[in-house]
Amino acid sequence: MLKVNNVTKSFGDVTALDHVTFEVGDGELFGVIGQNGAGKSTLFRCIMDFYSKYDGEITYNDKKFSKLALEKIGFLPEERSLDPKRKVEDQIRYFAKLNKMKFLSDTKLKEWFDYFEIDGKLSSKIKELSKGNQQKVQLLCSLIYKPEFVILDEPFSGLDPYNIRLLQSIIKDINKEGTTIMFSSHNMENVESLCNKLIMLKKGKIVLNGSPSEIRNSYERKKLIVESDKDLFFLNDENIEILSQDGNMWTFILKDEDYAKVIFRKIVDEIGFVPYFDQSPPSLNEIFARKVKENV
Repeated sequence: MLKVNNVTKSFGDVTALDHVTFEVGDGELFGVIGQNGAGKSTLFRCIMDFYSKYDGEITYNDKKFSKLALEKIGFLPEERSLDPKRKVEDQIRYFAKLNKMKFLSDTKLKEWFDYFEIDGKLSSKIKELSKGNQQKVQLLCSLIYKPEFVILDEPFSGLDPYNIRLLQSIIKDINKEGTTIMFSSHNMENVESLCNKLIMLKKGKIVLNGSPSEIRNSYERKKLIVESDKDLFFLNDENIEILSQDGNMWTFILKDEDYAKVIFRKIVDEIGFVPYFDQSPPSLNEIFARKVKENV
């Protein structure tokens, strides 16, 4: 288990992390979200013991990261670090050996290469690959020696939707095999579809902490979406803050979430059946936007 306890890190007059406390349980898929400059990369660098000084304590299974065996930890930095002049195979084998992987057969290497669907050859130089394929090679290098704990800083950056889904699937597979994974992303859909738990950082402070469902369900369900080819403006009254239409989709922002029951009865009485009536909690994306606007 990773324990981050009351960690504060400053650079001169700038406080990048401000009394940050949370835990990542064994086998979890843990997300870290926040705007640029919120403290995500600084947090990861503190965890990886890249900074010699910070206040607070960080331990993994009650040990400092500097005391852990190198092969237990995987790290994908936000700044990519592949040697453009090296062949893909040489680069992968270098990181595997660096992390004390004793033997990597040609067959196993090819299996991993194909698993990541890298468009190129093992004999290609890194610079001959597209940026997206270089990104996949770097992620492969972080995982091939099968560490038990992995930090991925913006692993989906620069990837197209197909490759994002591919890497999401790979990350889930690795996690199911027992690897604890901690990652950051600007895309709330990535976070919501992947992680068991998450934190949101804002100006170095934690402003959200919990599972996606716990966080979403902590907000009132004031947004109501109804599909109807009939005019629903007759429902507008003082209990509705906003009523908007986009084709057959109608969006209501309610002053009180319980008023949705009244709207439902009015629709049934006036129209009868509607194919879609949804009163879900706000999405992570909507919550993220709200938190960005709030004062810490």
